[in-house]
Amino acid sequence: MGLRDWEAGESYRKFLRQYGKDGVEEKLREHWFDRMVTPEKAVHCFVGNVAARPKTFLLLGLFYPQRDVVENFQESLFDL
Repeated sequence: MGLRDWEAGESYRKFLRQYGKDGVEEKLREHWFDRMVTPEKAVHCFVGNVAARPKTFLLLGLFYPQRDVVENFQESLFDL
């Protein structure tokens, strides 16, 4: 299974131009993990695929509000 995300790819290209090969990984982690995907956030992923490639998913968007404003959230991917 593959995952394609335009924003992640564009973030990589932008940070590579701005910070070079040595700084791109740190800036990606800061942007995606320190700001968007944190324990204080309830991250929701909007995904989809196309009929021609049913095993490849597109990350269409992220919604990451503070956990205290969300009534129901899933602790991990496999919690029921």
